[in-house]
Amino acid sequence: SELITIEIDREILNDLVTQAGAANLYWSRAPGKIVNKYTGAEALHANVLSPGPTAYVSVQEWYQTLLETITDASNVIYKKTLRGSGNFIVTSPAVCTMLEHLNAYKASFKIDSDGQVSNSMTIGSEPVGSLNGRYQVYKDPYFPDNKILIGLKGNSFLESGYIYAPYVPLILTPVIYAPEDMTPRKGIMTRYGKKMVRSDFYATVTVMDMGVI
Repeated sequence: SELITIEIDREILNDLVTQAGAANLYWSRAPGKIVNKYTGAEALHANVLSPGPTAYVSVQEWYQTLLETITDASNVIYKKTLRGSGNFIVTSPAVCTMLEHLNAYKASFKIDSDGQVSNSMTIGSEPVGSLNGRYQVYKDPYFPDNKILIGLKGNSFLESGYIYAPYVPLILTPVIYAPEDMTPRKGIMTRYGKKMVRSDFYATVTVMDMGVI
């Protein structure tokens, strides 16, 4: 059942990333490297013909521009849907490394009586904190390393961008014995429908130069 849950997450998140229609922006991790947010091409200086940094900032200050790019994509969702800005983020541990060092990031975890983080074992995507008091951040170890998914989750089914409708939650078969070695086996099956209703509820940000620190 855990593997089925992971596979369903993979299908749904893959649909959201590949079909996101609100915006698909670019951002570079290299401090000072300013790129065209629509194409990812490095911006030119105003007075020279070669590309290069146009800002001299610390790494911490540069990571703040990632938050600006996320907010840019979020506001495009608002402009296209007229329902609201993006309110959740799904990304990889590699990108979360940057988000978790922002002043606007607030981790969400609980400490047990032994001083350890409780409920540390999770399957697939998990909520790990909030960003700027506005976005719920989900960390997914199977997510593409350089991608950020920004989405809007509304308050009713009328504000849905994607539909996941399971009609057979889980079915367990009786025990089946394999004829070759008489090993007992069980089959588990689920059935569901899924459909992208409105792609403008989702946007992505591609993080370039992931190897630069």
